[in-house]
Amino acid sequence: MNLLIDPWIPVLHQGRFQHVTLKDVLCQDADWQLCSFRDDMELAALQLVICLVQVIFPPDSHKEVRQRLATPMDEEEFSLRVSKYLDMFVLDHPKHPFMQTRGVKAKESTPMQKLFIGYDRSFFNDPDEISRACPACVAVALFNQASNCPSFGGGFKGSLRGSAPLTTLVYGESLRSTIWRNILSRNTGDQQSMSSLDGNNQPGWVDQIKSQEVIYPHKIGLLRGLFWQPAHVEVEWQNSKSQCQACNQVTHKLAIGFKKEKFKYEIQGIWLHPHSPREWKLAKGTREEKYASFTTTAPAWTQLNTFLTEREIGSAKAGQPAKAGYVPSAVVSQFRKVFFGEEINLIVGGYRVNQASVLQRRHEMFNLPAGWTENMDKVEELIALGLKVKDELRKKLFGFAKKVHVPGLPSQAEERFYQSSEPLIHKTLRTMKWQEGERIKADLLEQLSSLARQIFEEVTQSYRHDPKMIRAFALSRRSLNSALNKLSIS
Repeated sequence: MNLLIDPWIPVLHQGRFQHVTLKDVLCQDADWQLCSFRDDMELAALQLVICLVQVIFPPDSHKEVRQRLATPMDEEEFSLRVSKYLDMFVLDHPKHPFMQTRGVKAKESTPMQKLFIGYDRSFFNDPDEISRACPACVAVALFNQASNCPSFGGGFKGSLRGSAPLTTLVYGESLRSTIWRNILSRNTGDQQSMSSLDGNNQPGWVDQIKSQEVIYPHKIGLLRGLFWQPAHVEVEWQNSKSQCQACNQVTHKLAIGFKKEKFKYEIQGIWLHPHSPREWKLAKGTREEKYASFTTTAPAWTQLNTFLTEREIGSAKAGQPAKAGYVPSAVVSQFRKVFFGEEINLIVGGYRVNQASVLQRRHEMFNLPAGWTENMDKVEELIALGLKVKDELRKKLFGFAKKVHVPGLPSQAEERFYQSSEPLIHKTLRTMKWQEGERIKADLLEQLSSLARQIFEEVTQSYRHDPKMIRAFALSRRSLNSALNKLSIS
């Protein structure tokens, strides 16, 4: 299967699932929507398409980005532009198959399901739910494993962005629109990732990474970085007509397992990937930078400001350097400029992991109405308000739990607060009227305070029958009410 000419992109059209080609998506204006058996694989498919378009059709200017968005691509232009890459993205190429290495040395074959992250019952009920998969699903799974997932474990290298990077993209009204909203143009000097255009631009499966190689980020070209493969992987195929256990489509070629082999290399620094926000801090005068990820159970809204705007924080005195900061992904930064004044539908996706184990997959979409770029201070105030209410709830329950010797209540309450407040935060952001910021802030505080009081009552209910705990309960509840009232007048 050739990713540039064969149908592999999973879409839903008029209620019917099908695979379409890259040419279909770019050269037609059909109402296709990506569709996969899991939200993380759907995001991976979108990211894979975006990466292909980014390296083959990079626009020269912001103006060209808008033109591409407005008009489907001419088929003749498409064929001409992909012609030089045709031999590079073939899933079963005899010499250099897509994101694989020929001749992988492994004692045994690895079950197919391990290529679809969460095989260890995190996302599956049965260890062999996917024992055979079609080429289209395998292409997406290979890309996702290499780009967005923790390593295979046991000495295998992780992705170029770390073990479980967070991805932020911009959603459009159609698949074609979504793609072009996330393609960087070449004419802006501040688009970090394009600075690596002069590096090695051969994908790792064509020009293999050498074992023990020391690699500097500026030597990694855009194509090579976007399709970075940190492990040696070789898919095992079987020619037979059967049904793919991932997408349920009938296929004549099935992947039945794969071989994997680890090898060592070292990257000195951070390669600037265009799809991820970054965090940094000063440590002994040196800026240490890493990609944002989900490290706690806190929902994505608690980090929303870091996804949308660049900030430096922690300057002790005026004129002194900041101690920390964050930078949005390059595609979000470009969107602020090219589509200034428009609403944004922000896709946020990633995994929460513990080393090679996946604890949770997180995929959400935030909608902010037009004007968000000029009103990020109001967005930050709403986020800070939500966190303050959560902190007060946790603090008062910590005091109660200590008095009645029931540890664990604060964490239990925090988790409930996050779960119950999430729809409220999304709705507030989606319906935000910027000129009424103070009223909306007051309304949100009232609703979050009511939620905090309700959770406090629920998690303490089991302990209020004991006369010894009544006083502790009354004091903690009064303290919580006082703290929440202070928030409303501050």
